[in-house]
Amino acid sequence: MTDMDKEKDIEHPVESTTEKVSAAPRDKKIAVWIAVLLAVVAWVVLLWGNGYVALGVALVACAAGFWGAAGNENAMRRLATAAIIAAMVLVVVLAAFLVVLKIGLG
Repeated sequence: MTDMDKEKDIEHPVESTTEKVSAAPRDKKIAVWIAVLLAVVAWVVLLWGNGYVALGVALVACAAGFWGAAGNENAMRRLATAAIIAAMVLVVVLAAFLVVLKIGLG
């Protein structure tokens, strides 16, 4: 075996010029926007509708926000956090109001 044959047998690793970008799945980004929309809808329902329905919509918005925040980049995670906070404020206020009405005045 000559030196040339030995060099041919050596495998040279090929460096890839493309970077691996960890992009979040599209459904996670949609979940964040759904959480934002549901948080706003929950407040609108509270203004012009039923408190129980607003409480339910806010809980769904929280769930969508938590699901969307997992595995997203910083901008979408911040937006999901804002939607969770907006929905959780509504949940806490309505839950406290319902506890006072049901237990305190019951």
